[in-house]
Amino acid sequence: MTYLREQRNSAYTLIEMIISIMLMAILGGLLASIIAVNFKTMGDVSDRKKLVTRGTLAINLFEREVGMLKTPADILVATSSEFKFTDTYGNTLDYVITGNTLTRKLGAGTAMALATPIINTDTEFSYYGANNATTSVKADMRLIKLVLVMDDGGTGISLLSIVYPENIKVVNH
Repeated sequence: MTYLREQRNSAYTLIEMIISIMLMAILGGLLASIIAVNFKTMGDVSDRKKLVTRGTLAINLFEREVGMLKTPADILVATSSEFKFTDTYGNTLDYVITGNTLTRKLGAGTAMALATPIINTDTEFSYYGANNATTSVKADMRLIKLVLVMDDGGTGISLLSIVYPENIKVVNH
């Protein structure tokens, strides 16, 4: 005797396949957009980190060299956009804020860009006397402050340097 078995079809229907493919496409699109946003964020963070590194290197050089200032009489120019002085070794150093760049010039040499791009309107030199009040009199200058604002395309990244030249005596009242 032959038994007829009921055959069960275990294959997928065409509609089930189409729905599965559509769901995978939607999930793939969502995942791709999330990954794209993360890559953009990582790129922005990397760009900001590079700006901070360039600004920090410029400030470190500024601090080292201004630290070698002997007396306030060695300050040649002291404005909000330029600081020029003669160091302990007789070298003339000139820091200038022009356009979107902070430059440094040694003697009569060519100006070297230290930090770029900067926000010119926010980057400045300030000078303070022995009583920590702002001063424009070179003989009274005891502290030099540099506010360096790196341009990140937004509000900017502010870096601050306050230098007490080691050879100038600072007296606070």
